[in-house]
Amino acid sequence: MTKTPAPLSYRDRGSYYDRIVPAADMREMPPPPYTDAFPIRLPNGDWVLLPFLALPPDFSTAIAYLCITENSFDLEDRLSTAMTEIARPLSADVVIGMPTLGMVLAASVAKKLGHSCYVPLSYSRKFWFEEELSIPVNSITTPVQPKTVYIDPRLIERLEGKRVLLVEDVISTGGTVSAELALMKKLGAHVVGVVTAIRETRVWIDKLTALDASYPGLIKSPIRCPLFRRTSAGWVPDRSTMPD
Repeated sequence: MTKTPAPLSYRDRGSYYDRIVPAADMREMPPPPYTDAFPIRLPNGDWVLLPFLALPPDFSTAIAYLCITENSFDLEDRLSTAMTEIARPLSADVVIGMPTLGMVLAASVAKKLGHSCYVPLSYSRKFWFEEELSIPVNSITTPVQPKTVYIDPRLIERLEGKRVLLVEDVISTGGTVSAELALMKKLGAHVVGVVTAIRETRVWIDKLTALDASYPGLIKSPIRCPLFRRTSAGWVPDRSTMPD
């Protein structure tokens, strides 16, 4: 007799929702500590409450977690619209999206800029891809599982002699964006800017500066947040880690 498997339950992991709070309902940021989510002011004055993600190894620090594929369409539209307005003065010819989450925003930004398409990068190597058109990458959420990012060789012609804009969801440690910039340099692309939905902490500044002192100045975003430290009462922002 086949034994019925036990039902899966991960309710102890919490749930993931963003919540938009109108400016009229929150005149200013409430003081710390915070328990479940951190309020970040959006460009139009409304607020988004992003849940905390505690970080290894000891989970005593956390970030306000943005995961655009799991966020509401409302938040994605608000962020991509704000990113488009930041990107517009850069007059990019081509928008490039980093897998996987950056591609969601890259598609939206490219459309709102009036482009007919964008250039997606890939973590999956198709049989016609070339190793020399790739670069290793890791990120804050996958620190021990380095991946490789590729560009389809059939898309390179879209970059030749063009001004390119890199679009990402988050910059935190700078690992993903560093890899993306290194790949663009290898391809000879002229990067005019890197627009992310959110800048988290200041770790990425040193990472990018070590590659090229001009790189941090390329990074623009509509929202930002610091690192948070756990206390007995909840999460408290470390203001020294707030990106400029």
